[in-house]
Amino acid sequence: MVILFIVSLLTFGSCNNKKSNGEIIKGELKSADSSSKNINIVSSTTTNKDGISLKYTFNNSDGTCILELNGEIIELKQERTASGIKYSNEHFIYTNWHGETNLFKDGKLIFSDSK
Repeated sequence: MVILFIVSLLTFGSCNNKKSNGEIIKGELKSADSSSKNINIVSSTTTNKDGISLKYTFNNSDGTCILELNGEIIELKQERTASGIKYSNEHFIYTNWHGETNLFKDGKLIFSDSK
């Protein structure tokens, strides 16, 4: 009976899907070749004091980020930092450190928000 209880807990506890202010999805994704891959995706929006919104989706499983600012879709790759987060590509750099979000395009600040 105890073993059945433990197996039930493990089965029901292994799905960890949560929606809140942002959307956090954790679970297992099965590909066409039947292999499994754990996924961890965070998606939300931040709006700065000027009313400009930046939508973001972080795929923490593969270290990528997709941003949407003023209808422009920006795909970035994660970079290692000692503190905070940083994603970049050839033209854009996105950072978030201690609640301060900044997006640069070709070295020029194009979005900033502090929480």
